[in-house]
Amino acid sequence: MTRVGRLPAAVVLGSLFNPLNSSMIAVALAGIEAEFRVGIAAVTWLAAGFYLTGILVPPVMGTLADRLGPRLVFCAGLVTMAVTGVLAALAPTYPLLVAVRLLQAFGSCATMPAGMAIVQAAMAGEDGRPPPRVIATIFMVLTASAAAGPVLGGFLISLWGWRAIFLVNVPLAAVALVAALRWLPRVRVDGSRRAVLPRPDLRLLATCGQFAMVNVVFYSAFFVVPLWAQRSADVPAHVAGLLVLPMAALAIVMTPVAVALAARAGMRAVLVLSAALLLGGSLAMLAVGPVALVLVAVSLLGLASAFSQFGLNSLVFVHAAGRDTGVAVGLFQASRYVGAATASSLLGVLFERAGMGGSAWTMIGVSAVVLAGGLLLPVRRPVSPVGGGDRSGP
Repeated sequence: MTRVGRLPAAVVLGSLFNPLNSSMIAVALAGIEAEFRVGIAAVTWLAAGFYLTGILVPPVMGTLADRLGPRLVFCAGLVTMAVTGVLAALAPTYPLLVAVRLLQAFGSCATMPAGMAIVQAAMAGEDGRPPPRVIATIFMVLTASAAAGPVLGGFLISLWGWRAIFLVNVPLAAVALVAALRWLPRVRVDGSRRAVLPRPDLRLLATCGQFAMVNVVFYSAFFVVPLWAQRSADVPAHVAGLLVLPMAALAIVMTPVAVALAARAGMRAVLVLSAALLLGGSLAMLAVGPVALVLVAVSLLGLASAFSQFGLNSLVFVHAAGRDTGVAVGLFQASRYVGAATASSLLGVLFERAGMGGSAWTMIGVSAVVLAGGLLLPVRRPVSPVGGGDRSGP
């Protein structure tokens, strides 16, 4: 592997804990509920609490990366993931498991903003941004890991029980830490006095808001499909996890198409197409019953994932100030958890009362708002002080 390829690879290895652990828990909820006898509404707090913590933590971690050095923060996050993996696997009570899960959120939220700050500092092009294909590759893997989480979790649970989804973080963190120490460069930080949390551009906040709504839909599907399959269709955990596999596969296959579409038709086309696919997948959820229809719905959502993840992640670098990349990525990551927390919190209420239909109608309503946002969201760079003018995203 070349030196240029090692840096993104190390960032990917360290950053996949966040999406992997945020979705892998989906197939473990039924088993945890059965062992601790806490009920669906209570057990979903294992997911919701993780996400609510994640709303506040990423901007703070991004700020620490911008101030103390992103490599230090990145490695500290990996150590935290290894420690919490052991503690969660050994947790004897449900309250202790929730507490460790919240601590796990701190570790998983540190690596992404710190890693992207390193990428921005080491690989920025003439326009001040990393190459679009580098952004696409990183987030293609991260999106795929989020979608693959229930699949991996399902197989781990079928072999060793729900505690295995926490313990697997230990060897993964060890590998990622070795890669980080060998391949990530030290980045010089700005030592001047600056605000603790810089005031972000309104266009960046709009991008984050769009990403939050997109994730309400995605995480609703991540949670409701495996839960419905296990509780209503009597499907075992490892098969239930496979039902969301098309999300991972299509996120990998279609991200290069998103890059090509952005280059030819502009970022607006990417955002509108992703929103239309999101709405189509949500509408298909209303007809879920036969497994074939479940696969159609998640396939449409997987297509939407490829386009929306690349498009919105690229816009972060369009609207973020270079020296505050860590906190900008942290805000963006927090917006993922706003959507995920909303989805997991609604799940305990909607699924209990209305089953799959309640979640489907929520997904449809949010997807319609995302479509409107895709038509209105700013996709232009700020005017260059040397007269470069506005240009659309990659």
